[in-house]
Amino acid sequence: MSARIDQRSIMSRHREAGAAIVVTGAAGGIGGGIVERLLADGWRVIATDLSASALERLKDGAGDDALSLAALDVADSAAVDALARDLKARSVAVAGLVNAAGLLQDVTRFMAMDEAAHRRIWDVNYFGALACTRAFGAAIMAGGGGAIVNITSINESRPLPLHAYAPTKVALGSLTALTAGEFGQAGLRVNAVAPGFTLTPIMRQKIEAGLRDDSAIKQATAMGRLVEIEEIAAVVGFLMSDAASAVSGASIPVDAGWLATAHWMNFGSALG
Repeated sequence: MSARIDQRSIMSRHREAGAAIVVTGAAGGIGGGIVERLLADGWRVIATDLSASALERLKDGAGDDALSLAALDVADSAAVDALARDLKARSVAVAGLVNAAGLLQDVTRFMAMDEAAHRRIWDVNYFGALACTRAFGAAIMAGGGGAIVNITSINESRPLPLHAYAPTKVALGSLTALTAGEFGQAGLRVNAVAPGFTLTPIMRQKIEAGLRDDSAIKQATAMGRLVEIEEIAAVVGFLMSDAASAVSGASIPVDAGWLATAHWMNFGSALG
């Protein structure tokens, strides 16, 4: 079998062999949706978050052999390395990683930001993804290759007034391209998914509390709606499949056309 054929079928071969995909931030809305999609696609999943108990809901409908839960603070690089070592000791092959762990931020004026909170967001959103990429990326390459998907944001392309959160997503997008370039020859693809305004449980709560104006968001999207969690998860599933065997270094917006519409709206009168 040629190397080219190996690369084009590597994810299906890993899946059939029982290899796992590690998902961080799996207790969150998007992270949980990604776990459910990967399980439906036939993957074994190692779901991680700060508290293993927060992940219990993911067990519904999942086979005992298909889903494992692990407490993990991605900002603790020693803990990340320890989990990677534990999986290796238990002969759990890792074929993929989804860096979905992240802290959100409310709109705050620059001069009013709390420095400690600002640094914590960086520790989780950027340095946490970096630590996981280093630890699990090494395991993926040792196993012959696979895929990493980083969950960034439309903030990666358009600045919103989130002075800690937005820059972390820009940095994570850059890390995606840098690692894709470095790891490609080792058979490791690295891509990003950049969600737009998504109907997560937190977003629904903010809309119901009047803290988010969903009508304004809908007006600013080409499709006139917000994004559903399963739509984010579907793109992650694609990137973790052999259908994406030649896709690396990409950042794919899943935003119902929000990025495109911001420009079209400036010429709305010309559309009649």
